[in-house]
Amino acid sequence: MNTYQASVRAHVKGRSQVIKTEVRAMSAQEARWLLWAQFGFHSIQAGPVKV
Repeated sequence: MNTYQASVRAHVKGRSQVIKTEVRAMSAQEARWLLWAQFGFHSIQAGPVKV
């Protein structure tokens, strides 16, 4: 497992914010799939980048 960091756009209390998050996955593509599942398809702003 590797750790990946990404910036994602999330709706918090009615506002849209870009937040940094980390996810553990076997590859960058799997990390991207996990982020899409959690935050939505158009949510990834930057990354995922291996840490």
